[in-house]
Amino acid sequence: MKKTITMKKYILILLLVVFTYSCETTSTAPVDNPAAGYLATADGKSDARDADPANLDLWDNYIEAHNNQNLDAIREMNADSTQQFGGFRIFDAQGGVVEGVDAHVERLSGWFQAENPKWNTFFSYTMKVDGQVGEWVISGHVLTRNVNGTEVSTYDIVDAYIEDGKIGAFWVYQRESVPQE
Repeated sequence: MKKTITMKKYILILLLVVFTYSCETTSTAPVDNPAAGYLATADGKSDARDADPANLDLWDNYIEAHNNQNLDAIREMNADSTQQFGGFRIFDAQGGVVEGVDAHVERLSGWFQAENPKWNTFFSYTMKVDGQVGEWVISGHVLTRNVNGTEVSTYDIVDAYIEDGKIGAFWVYQRESVPQE
């Protein structure tokens, strides 16, 4: 009888070991916020990672303020200056540079009256570049405007720099839309 109890104990221990071993998992969890891309500069490549999703809300609100032609809201969302780039600036699709919040608002005021531009965003992504102050939103939209009575649309990509919850600078890349037949 004693032999049977001992054998049962061995079998029980063996089953517990097998069960415990079979439940063991190896960790393949990704590194916290892994690099989603990179930025190449003269100094080499810096990893780019997902950034604060609140940046997407800021950018969406910024576009909404443009669509509503709300110059006061736009002015409020622009940074007077940034650590990364100095004063607020825009690098437009035609190679021009708008420097300063006042110049931006003045330019928008004239453009709103002349062409009534409207933005329709189709994607946005927020990222942080290792070693840089601030974060970015890369966003694409269709820009529709009235040029001399004709509706004209372009596809734009914007790289918007965000620092301390404000828009500090942005670059606009543009492609004319192809008429649909």
